[in-house]
Amino acid sequence: MAITATYDPVLSRIRLSATALGATAVTAQFLRSTNGGISYTAVVRGGNSVPVASQNAAADDYEWQPGVATTYLVQGLAANGAAVSIYTATVTQDITSAWLKVPAAPFLNTPVTVVDHGDVTRKSRAGLFPIVGRSKPVMVGDIASSIFYDLQLLTQDAAGESNLDYLFASGEVVFLQLPSTVTNVPGGYFSVGDVSRTPTLRLSPRRVWTVPLTEVAAPGPDVVGSAYTWTSVLADYATWTTLTAANATWSALLARTGSPSDVIVA
Repeated sequence: MAITATYDPVLSRIRLSATALGATAVTAQFLRSTNGGISYTAVVRGGNSVPVASQNAAADDYEWQPGVATTYLVQGLAANGAAVSIYTATVTQDITSAWLKVPAAPFLNTPVTVVDHGDVTRKSRAGLFPIVGRSKPVMVGDIASSIFYDLQLLTQDAAGESNLDYLFASGEVVFLQLPSTVTNVPGGYFSVGDVSRTPTLRLSPRRVWTVPLTEVAAPGPDVVGSAYTWTSVLADYATWTTLTAANATWSALLARTGSPSDVIVA
């Protein structure tokens, strides 16, 4: 009769599990608060309408704020939308390294080593118009652009290089999540520009990456990624027989994690 919040370091997510949601609960809604539950300003991505099975439901939060006490609330909802159960749990979870995450494809999530970053720029959208007979021009403008900068990353080996390359190959919006102790690098949601990587030495597997980032709005709530996709299924199992032999239930199959290479479509 509760909700539990457990950190999974493999994909850097808070795993939310709710039990005893009520015999009449058909869906569950998971919400997040960072002000002690005074207000719940965000629905956990993918947690707006989770099917309830045997009074249980689960969701994953990849986008919490590290180092900040986060209160999760789950509501068990009847078919008419009425709440038949409400549970809360509070967790403070930090991370030890920066993570690059892909909300649309969380199996691509990977920790990264930040080497440095370039100048952070915010472009003006103002125009100045000289007026006949006046010394001072008139300004016509709008709010300034979002920030953009170059992020430098380091990979140590071929596996790290390959995983990061697959992440950027996805072409999706990325979420740069930083430890609470890191305050000198701008985090958030970004569009990725033309990425380049250079070996530190000619024969070294180490690569220094230059990643142009432009801040963008977070993907909408309709963007819900899965840690395991049908592409992953096709890559892992040759037949339905081998699939069913390795997975007793659909839940067991969905608990798996896809490979970064699943992002490539031949």
